[in-house]
This record gives sequence, structure tokens and C-alpha cells, in this order.
Amino acid sequence: MKAEWYNTWFESPWYMRLYRHRTEEEAREGVDLIQRLAGIEPGTKVLDLCCGYGRHALALAEHGYIVTGLDNSHYLIDRAQELYPHPNVDYIVGDMRGPFPNGPFHVIANFFTSFGYFDTHEENARVLQAIRANLVDGGTFVMDFLNVNLLRNIDEPYVRKRITINNPCSHEQEFEERVWLYDRDALVEMCASSGLNVKCVYGSYEGKPFDAETSTRCIIIAEAV
Repeated sequence: MKAEWYNTWFESPWYMRLYRHRTEEEAREGVDLIQRLAGIEPGTKVLDLCCGYGRHALALAEHGYIVTGLDNSHYLIDRAQELYPHPNVDYIVGDMRGPFPNGPFHVIANFFTSFGYFDTHEENARVLQAIRANLVDGGTFVMDFLNVNLLRNIDEPYVRKRITINNPCSHEQEFEERVWLYDRDALVEMCASSGLNVKCVYGSYEGKPFDAETSTRCIIIAEAV
């Protein structure tokens, strides 16, 4: 049986090399948005869901939050523990569909378009259901997704990125990234169906209002009801 694309790509060291331009400063901008616009106080228990190699988890911890960083990739969790250790962060291997250790949480954050990885809409919806199940009543969910309206001429329900690695020291390697193309309205509806009431949607880390034609991001802030 062929491995799922995320079980192959995220276990490869090439993933970190491809995204090395994604900096700690960019991660801090996303975390600043949570503190500034969502009003999350220091000392709050936060889950960084799909934490990767820990950029956002570290930024959250530096803001004084008590952080659990969860990711399905053993490789990326190992790198997070190596590169971004912090006394306020606990890095754990786990599935984004749950269960989530160390919960329940007051905040669950999902950064860097880390949603829509699964083959069916139902499996993607399970992620939001697990998020609601692991948030306290009145807790906050933050999703940092791409603005799919900026993508054009894609007939499939998801966008694919094919990555080819030409390494002179070994054979050519091919990887894939695949994300479902959920627009703002679809994400808001999915959140509502899972017991997450969307309070606001922003279009950038600076907190600009979401505009379907121009915004680079679709940043959702929702409350567990």
C-alpha cells in the first residue's frame, strides 16, 4: 500500500530545506496576531496543532504560554526538540484527528496551511471535531489558512505541489503536497458544524480584514460553543 503523501514528505529532511525561508520572525508575526486580536493572556494552555519543527511553538512559549506542540512526523518532532527547546513547550508525536494529550486547552492554533491534508471531506472535518472536543467551553481556535481565491484554473478539489529532488549523490526523489481548497465560507461552515463559532476572519498577520480578491491569508478566529 502506498504511503500517504504527508507520511512521506514530512519525514524527509528535504521538507525543512525547501521551507528554510520561513523564518522565526514570520512565526512571531502569526503569534503576535493571536495575542493582539484574540486577546489570549500569558499562562494560557495552548496546543500548536501540526507544529512541524517548532517555529510557532517557540514563539508561543516566548509569549508566556504553556505549549504542547503536536505533529504526526517523528522527524519534525525530533528537530523541534533539537532546534527550539523551551521549558514551556512539550513536543509530542500525534495525529491531528486526535486524541490530543495534555488537554483540554484554552487555545488551539493551526498555522501555516496545515489543514485539508486528507483524501475526503469527512476526514478533514474530523480534525475540527477533535479540536472542539479538546477545547474548554469558550476556548479559542485559530486557523491560519491560505486564501484559495488567489489560485486559478484548478479543477480538482485540492491543490497539488509536486517536489522533485535532484541530488547528485543519490537517485532522484519525488514528493507531493496536497491541500483541499476550502474557501472562507466553507471553513466557516465546517467550524460551525463542529461547534466552533467564527468570530472574525483576517487576511494577513497584520490583522487586515479578509478580502477574497486580495488577501494572502485566511486567518480564522473561532470560539468553542
